[in-house]
Amino acid sequence: MPVLEVQSLTKSYAERPILRGVSFKLEQGQRVALLGPSGSGKTTVLNCVGGVDHWDAGSVMIAGRLVENLSADELAHLRRQHIGTVFQFYHLLPTLSAAENIELPLQLLGVATSEREARVRQLLERVGISHRAGALPGQLSGGEMQRVAIARAVVHRPTLILADEPTGSLDSATGAQVLDLLAEVVQETQAALLLVTHSPEAVKHCERVLRMQDGQIVEGA
Repeated sequence: MPVLEVQSLTKSYAERPILRGVSFKLEQGQRVALLGPSGSGKTTVLNCVGGVDHWDAGSVMIAGRLVENLSADELAHLRRQHIGTVFQFYHLLPTLSAAENIELPLQLLGVATSEREARVRQLLERVGISHRAGALPGQLSGGEMQRVAIARAVVHRPTLILADEPTGSLDSATGAQVLDLLAEVVQETQAALLLVTHSPEAVKHCERVLRMQDGQIVEGA
């Protein structure tokens, strides 16, 4: 069973078509890049898959569950359990330390304190920022914040990771390090990765490329 299955997704804003019958699948462990010019619909696809935007027709299935059939509470639980997200601008909570930001998804799932602490310690070490565990986001560099964001995205062991231009705010050297880390962590966890990017370097870390144009996938589906 695919981790993610998108079928004939359509969406319009103010009667302007944004998605025109988008269909694709992601299997466990696959790293897939979603490419296309600005306005092609990439971010809209990501928002629909992530459950933060609605669509007009079609379906999204995650871990065997049809998203459109879920109640608001069921959708929230599905997102907490099965989806991890890495954003371009990190979206870390400024009043929480690096460790606390990573721990938050586990708190929302009701994971026991001892298990939370063990996973956070392990991931802080894995992403190379154990020495910054107590630092607030405002005290971290862009690369360090993105490492925290990657750890937060995988701490609850999701089946699907969504990454929206994860290196767009980083210099090329730091971006390359973050891409290497993201690819390694995804491979280790065997989650499926859907990576929205304009970066040729990011594409090199993916096994498959979906190209979008004018709201349609024109290559790779």
